[in-house]
Order: sequence, then C-alpha cells, then structure tokens
Amino acid sequence: MSDLSLLKKEKAFQKLFHLFRRRYESLGRIGGSVSLKSFSSDELKAISGLTGFSVEELRGKQSITLLRFEKELSRTRYQYDSLRSFLEDYFGESLVANKERLEQEQKREVHFLSDMKEKFPQLDWYIDWISSKSADTRGIWRVYKENPTELVHSLEFLRKAWMLIEEERTFIRLPLFAQKVTGNPHAFDRNTILGKMLLHLLTVDQMNKEADLSFSKTSEEENDLLGYYRIVRDDLWSFVTSLNLIAENDQGIHPVWKAAQESGTVLNLPLKELIRVDKVYPYQGNGVWVVENSSVASTLMDLVPRAPIICTHGQLRIAGWILIEQLATSGLTIYYSGDLDPEGMLIADRLVRRFPGNVRLWRMDEQTYFEAISEELISDKRLSQVDNIQHSGLKEVAEVMKKEKKAGYQEAMVEVLVGDIEGNLGT
Repeated sequence: MSDLSLLKKEKAFQKLFHLFRRRYESLGRIGGSVSLKSFSSDELKAISGLTGFSVEELRGKQSITLLRFEKELSRTRYQYDSLRSFLEDYFGESLVANKERLEQEQKREVHFLSDMKEKFPQLDWYIDWISSKSADTRGIWRVYKENPTELVHSLEFLRKAWMLIEEERTFIRLPLFAQKVTGNPHAFDRNTILGKMLLHLLTVDQMNKEADLSFSKTSEEENDLLGYYRIVRDDLWSFVTSLNLIAENDQGIHPVWKAAQESGTVLNLPLKELIRVDKVYPYQGNGVWVVENSSVASTLMDLVPRAPIICTHGQLRIAGWILIEQLATSGLTIYYSGDLDPEGMLIADRLVRRFPGNVRLWRMDEQTYFEAISEELISDKRLSQVDNIQHSGLKEVAEVMKKEKKAGYQEAMVEVLVGDIEGNLGT
C-alpha cells in the first residue's frame, strides 16, 4: 500500500477520518454518513481531489457516506478495498466498536475486582460495594480509569488502615495514624484521594451495620465518623456536658471530676479529656439522665441539682458516644429523652440499637407525643426519615407523627421530666 504520510498532514483528512472512525465505533461496521458542514471550501477541494467527488456535490449534500467513500477509495492510488483497513493503517491501531470496547472494559473491571478481593481479603466487603458502581463510588472508578495502579496502592493502604483500626484499642490522632499506615502524616487529609477513600470505607462499614448515614458529610460529621473508629481529627470541638459524674483513671478518681461534683459545677467534657479516663459513673445511684436539648438540660440541672445529667446538644458527637459507652461499660441504666421529631427519634433509635441492654427511652412514647405536640409542621422530606426507625415503640410514635405531621418538643415536658428524676432519686 502507498504511504499515508501525506494524508496525515492534510487537515481536511484528519477531520474526515476522525469522523469516519467515530462513526465506525458507534455502529460497529462501515456504514452511515458524516456531516461536512464544518469543512471549509479548501478542505472540500482536498477531499474532492482524492475521491473524485466534485466540490459542488460535496457542498450540496453536506455529507458523505462511508460506503461511497470506500468504493471511491479502491480507485485511488491507495487501492484499499476496505475502509476499515485503510483507517486502521491511517491511525496505526485496530478499530474497536464502542460495544466491543465496553464489553472488553467490563471484563477487565471484573478481573481487576476479582484480583483485588484475592489480594486484599480483609476488604472483600468493601470491594463488593465498589463493584456495585453506586453513585458514591464514582470517584473511585475515576481513579481506576485514570490509573489502576494508583487504586491498587490506595486499597493496599486501606487494608493496612483497616487492620490497624481492628487492632488499635486506644484513640490515635489522624496524622499519627496516617504515619503508621503510609509513612506520610498527611496521607489521610480530607483533600487527598486516600483521605476521601478512608471516609468512604468507614461509611460503607457503618451502612453495612444498618446505620443511617449519608456519604455527604459536614466536617463535624466526618470527625464523628473517624472518632467512632478511635481516630481523632479534632479532640477539642467534640464535647458533651455533664453534671454529677465521677471518672477514674489509672491513678484513681480524677480530681477535676471530683471537685466539679462536690461544688455542683457543670463540666463541658471535650473528647481530649474523655479519652484520658477509664471509667465513668454517677456520684450516686445506678442511672444517668441524658437529654439532647441544652435549655432543657440546664433547667433540669437547676431543678434537680443532685441528679447525674448529661446533655448531648442535639446529634451526638463522638464525645457523647464515648461517654455513653463508658457508662454502659459500667453496667448503668441510661435514660434517654429527645425531641419527638424525626431527627430526635433517629438519635434515640441509634442509641437503643447500639446499647440495647443499657439505654431506656424516657418519655418518648405516643402519650408523650400528644402531650408535647407543637404547631410546627414537619415537611414530607423530614418526615420520610422516620421510615428508617427500627425500635418498635418509636415506630408506633412515627406512625402517629406521619398522620399529625407535627413535632413534639421536650420544653413542654420539663415538669414531667423533673418528676421522673425526683421519683427515681427518692426526693
């Protein structure tokens, strides 16, 4: 065959043959036509000179069929009987139809995932999630398409991270965790691929445990997620408030907690301090009263100053989870009361599921809902959240709430809550 170098230098043929290639890849055969509307007069003249089509004919039709070009091509000095062979020589590679390319790519992906599960058996559950190609895995597949080797390295680090998480029994700050896993203290920063993949991995693990989480998180939610696995990004901002609790460490009763109880002082307990104690329990009795609402908690502390009370300030931060876990480990009864709205009921549901033997719902029943009901309407979007509730008692309240479409708030129940605490303390 004749040398194609001259054709490769001509802009008209560069444009035309790329259009031919795209048409072939789309159809999987030589057929159809391509538009010539974007071709200049000089470019049409070049095409005319090769094929014998007149410029007027090309300009009039404003398109050219691949089969007609193939027929004319055999009459040129290039003497190709097949346009496909001509194009493969021109581009220096085989033409592959889009359908065939997709099938090949799918086979490569299946093979890759199989290799990864064999290489990283500790992450087989996570690789199964990636293979689903759900919307949250798009970034991971983007890494695969750009550089599969980089994804392999990332999975290797995630395997090491997961193994360290399962082995580690104490809290560890994120930079030190990253240093141990990768040798780079910034490897798991939130703006890195590896940092995003770590958060994704941990979220998938939570979802496999039926936790109600979203892949899109605020910075605080990311901190709480890491904290659940004892990885600390921010150990000051995550805090919980308490009154009349005592803590111990390896040196005995903690002096600050003891002094606060003796003086009736309320403590804001950051995660930084909570992870320094080994045991937490109430100054008296075997129960602790937990509320989510700050103003309600403060009122209860004023009216029942001897009571062991905790305020989580809405959604539990990791500090709140850790404190309640420490109390549960001590075998205490944890009375939890939250707003009777979708968000408050989901918090309660998560607490009961996580500490079923310790957490008791406190005034979160149907009767309380009607006594605390407000005039605030709950949007359908918010209301849909109650469909995720699993606790039988909360599900009954949820059914009533879906009919009433109104929220019930703790502020309306302060006197009742005070009476419950006083009755329990024997006052």
